[in-house]
Amino acid sequence: MELGTGMSGNLDRREFLKGSLVGSAAALSALSFEERALLAAQDASKVARETGVQGLPAGRIGNVTISRLICGGNLIGGFAHSRDLIYVSSLLKQYFTDEKIIETLEICEENGINTIIAGTSSAGVLRKYRDERGGKIQWLAQCVPQADDLETDVKKAIDGGAAGAFLIGNVGDEWSRAGKVELIGRFLDFVRSQGLITGVGGHNLGTPDALRRAQAAGRFLHENPSQHEILVHAPARPEQGRDRQLRRR
Repeated sequence: MELGTGMSGNLDRREFLKGSLVGSAAALSALSFEERALLAAQDASKVARETGVQGLPAGRIGNVTISRLICGGNLIGGFAHSRDLIYVSSLLKQYFTDEKIIETLEICEENGINTIIAGTSSAGVLRKYRDERGGKIQWLAQCVPQADDLETDVKKAIDGGAAGAFLIGNVGDEWSRAGKVELIGRFLDFVRSQGLITGVGGHNLGTPDALRRAQAAGRFLHENPSQHEILVHAPARPEQGRDRQLRRR
């Protein structure tokens, strides 16, 4: 850049820096509150990632030690659950590139989170994280079996290095409501036979109730099931039906 030497064009280094700072401040003030908050969070995250926070409380299922705080996998898989906002899923898929997912997993591990729950569609990026970055995060795979094929999705989880595989909540709810607890039992037996910890997901209180009744009736004959099975309970979305608790009033 060439600076003039006249009155209007005379600009020394000090004046240039002063003008630049004023311009930067003006640009920053034009940002919305949300944008400024995001910028501040990005700066803070750099410090947090350098220091890291370890020592989160943990529990055990079988021989697997799991941090009490677990990373969810719906968003990185593009499952936004945003109801009529149908564009959100595609936005998430654009945002969560492999590199962004790997960055997220690194942040989790740096802060003591050692486990993620995700579907088998995420197996590839999880393997990439382990192979290319040396990631150690454990994977609990939420599997979507079919009534006539209980094994295929579990095998995908095993091939992807999962530490455990459980029945996804939608299927757990559906089979429980339909009285198909034998199918659930067969799924659990197969996963356990492959050496993985296992369990049943659900969004309705009727799901664990049905399983407990089946177990009490001797329909599940598992040795010390509390050491091998997990139950994931999350509030139901409107399209998944209301909690069965409402029907008991």
